[in-house]
Amino acid sequence: MLIPEKFYHYFIPKRLHDRSLSEYDQLCTVVIGYLVSVILLIIIPTILLVLSPLAVYYYILLFVCLLTLVYIKMTGRFMLMLIVSMLTGYAIMITNCLNSGGILSIQVSALYLLLLTGFWADRRVGKTMIFVNLVAVWFLYSQSNAGTMRGTSEFDITYAPESFEIALLYHLSITVFFGIFFLMVYQQRDEAKRLFKEQQQARIAELDEAVRARTEQLLSLRQSLSRDFHDETGNILAAITRQASMLGLITKNNDKTKPIIDHIILNSERLYASSKDFLWSINRNSGEPDELFIHLTSFGQVFYNQLDIAFSAESQVLEPAKRHLDPSVSRHLVFMLKEAMTNTAKHSGCTEVQLTMDVMADSIFICLTDNGKWKDPDPSITHTGIHNMKKRATENGLDLTVQHHLSGTRVCVDAPLSF
Repeated sequence: MLIPEKFYHYFIPKRLHDRSLSEYDQLCTVVIGYLVSVILLIIIPTILLVLSPLAVYYYILLFVCLLTLVYIKMTGRFMLMLIVSMLTGYAIMITNCLNSGGILSIQVSALYLLLLTGFWADRRVGKTMIFVNLVAVWFLYSQSNAGTMRGTSEFDITYAPESFEIALLYHLSITVFFGIFFLMVYQQRDEAKRLFKEQQQARIAELDEAVRARTEQLLSLRQSLSRDFHDETGNILAAITRQASMLGLITKNNDKTKPIIDHIILNSERLYASSKDFLWSINRNSGEPDELFIHLTSFGQVFYNQLDIAFSAESQVLEPAKRHLDPSVSRHLVFMLKEAMTNTAKHSGCTEVQLTMDVMADSIFICLTDNGKWKDPDPSITHTGIHNMKKRATENGLDLTVQHHLSGTRVCVDAPLSF
């Protein structure tokens, strides 16, 4: 690296390091360009002073370049000082041309170097400089032509080239300046982009690894929590149910204790069923659409078989799912579909129920269809089942529809998949 990274980064305020890649890259390019210009404007004019005292004016441009670097360091901006640098360069070069042969001066070629430098820093400035260059060349020509037509020159031609050798030296010097400038800037720019890309990729890889490890840790924790809680809760609830049943046998002739014991057994069974749904939702595979469908199908088969209602289930993949269900969403879907199954058995008088699920790339569409006719709701009674389903749908961004037809009722839920 011709210019150390820490050196040119010193002139870029730290608050600008989080800018977009294109903005940060352009700012680095401008700073590197000015640093290279400072180095070359220290060396080249010193050498040219041996042949032409006019080279001393380039030290003014050197001062402007140093001032620009300080301005960038303080403000993080460059456009104003870039324009000042270009205008200063034009003033110096046109003055030197007028003092060394006008349009015939060997220093006219420096105008093209200035043009290319402006283009390199910012294309908007470079496009404007095309017009400015044309005006400058025409101005030098008009001044030279006016002096020739009167037979006298209005400018000193002491430093106009007196031989091909001097002209060759000037053009070689400008060419070397041009070559070294762009060689250093391009090399530094490519190196800066390479380092930035490497740092970006390293950071992305580090974050990906951290996310992967954290996700795996959370999944393992969910799996362990589900297994341990299931074992503990299941054993305790099973013991409560057995003890309540034994107590019921002992006090079977006691009409006062029997309803209490029956409620204990019923509540423990309900708690066991609801805990199974909760534990399933924190299982690491509960976000898979297939797992949700299997869980609902298993419940439907057990539930409807007890009521002599024919139950069937069908799932089809219309598009391969690219994402998964959020664990909390899958849990609410289970509660909503179980509520729908219960309402179907209670209020429709159906003999057949079908559960279907269509899987798309970014969503799933689940429907529960029966062949019965739901009772008209009593407006004087609060229907908590349907109310809870709608509330869950609203809170979780789900689309719930309930359609009543002569041939039956259809309850559908459209659930989005997430990362």
